[in-house]
Amino acid sequence: MIIKNFRTRSAYGASIWIATLAAAAVLLAGSATHAQPAGDTWQNLQEIVKFTQAHMSDEVIVSYIKTSGKSYPTSADALLYLNQQGVSQPVLAALLGASPSGAPVPEPPPAAVMTAPPEKPTIDYFQAHLTPYGQWIDVPGIGAAWLPAEANNPAWRPYMDAGHWQFTEAGWFWQSDYPWGDMAFHYGRWIHNEFTGGRWAWAPGYDWAPSWVSWREGAGGMGWAPLPWGVEFRVGQGLYWHGAVVVEGVDFGLGFDSFVFVGHDHFWGGNYNLYIYDRERSRTFYEHSTFHAGYSMEGGHLRAEGLGREHMAEITHHEVVVHKAVELRHAEETHNFAKRTEEHKELTRPPERGRTAAHPEAKEKANGAATDRANGTGAHPNPANPRVGATDEHGAATKAPAPRPAAPAIAGSTHPGATNQHGASVQPPAAAKVPTPSPKPPATKPKPSSTGTNQPPK
Repeated sequence: MIIKNFRTRSAYGASIWIATLAAAAVLLAGSATHAQPAGDTWQNLQEIVKFTQAHMSDEVIVSYIKTSGKSYPTSADALLYLNQQGVSQPVLAALLGASPSGAPVPEPPPAAVMTAPPEKPTIDYFQAHLTPYGQWIDVPGIGAAWLPAEANNPAWRPYMDAGHWQFTEAGWFWQSDYPWGDMAFHYGRWIHNEFTGGRWAWAPGYDWAPSWVSWREGAGGMGWAPLPWGVEFRVGQGLYWHGAVVVEGVDFGLGFDSFVFVGHDHFWGGNYNLYIYDRERSRTFYEHSTFHAGYSMEGGHLRAEGLGREHMAEITHHEVVVHKAVELRHAEETHNFAKRTEEHKELTRPPERGRTAAHPEAKEKANGAATDRANGTGAHPNPANPRVGATDEHGAATKAPAPRPAAPAIAGSTHPGATNQHGASVQPPAAAKVPTPSPKPPATKPKPSSTGTNQPPK
């Protein structure tokens, strides 16, 4: 009897809780509608139902709701429907909190300013340049990750379309046509799991290489897949996976659906999305193929050799021309930087007066860094710092294209790892002199000091 009463009270309490949520939904919506919502919002709701039925934890689902940037219907009917499908109370509360309401939306922080490609990129640099082309999410256990707009297509994957392979003295170089390809295909790692909503997301990294992929070869074809999170390069040592040195036979746990498989006769020319094996053929090919990590150490540098130059020439019946990696990198970074600044001119200018200003400390650091450069005292990248997958000439600083006359000057180099909030290196214009009746001379403005660190993020 006691147990029965307890269950009755629990069910009654849950019903009251759902009714409260439904009432809140009505207040948020202004007037509740009893018709099934149409379009993407209802599909987003069905996605939450699928996560629940797949027995994902509340923590994972709530994290996805908060970071996906999607909208969800929160009418009384929608909440009651979700409750009937077994969606938990914490998830329902998260859905209600993620939906737009009549409350004023806080003004977003000022957009980061695009700067020229630095010697060593920072998270600020990546966020400034990649935000216009996708969205940033927080992935448990990894941190900030970037979802390109193309990843919303379930068939999309990295190193598949809008690019092609070129061979260099440092190994296989992925020449991308995406305006962001000089970052996401030469730095960092790609991830694809339930935390990214089944989409490919890029996790920032700070070591450059011609490409970051592993390979497989089988009868009549080959394939490549992005190295997963947990694979790191240690200078002078090589690749490590979750802290252990990579040895022969370690395939990084990459499944068949991570690879781009094509026939030998379709390796050259790009547009691999037109020739990629379908899902069933990829599975079969994967099971009968051989894994190759595709990297070797030469002179303390990592070389992305893939399946090897001579072997690729043999199986593809095509001459493999050797290009200079430093030239391909310079051309790609310069071209893409010009394209990004052309497409997003508003991000190449500092915030206008009257808008929300940056934090005083960050502004002081930025001004100090710019002053140091103007005086020739600013720190510069260490030329002896080895670069991943390249010889010493790969450490050469990349010159940025000349800025438009109407735009403020953009520095050709920046402090690697500077703690400037936006990564901007633009000297602010001097304030106009205003005559004053007071005979007292104006106070001398103290010179800001540069306190930024010159070490890349760890």
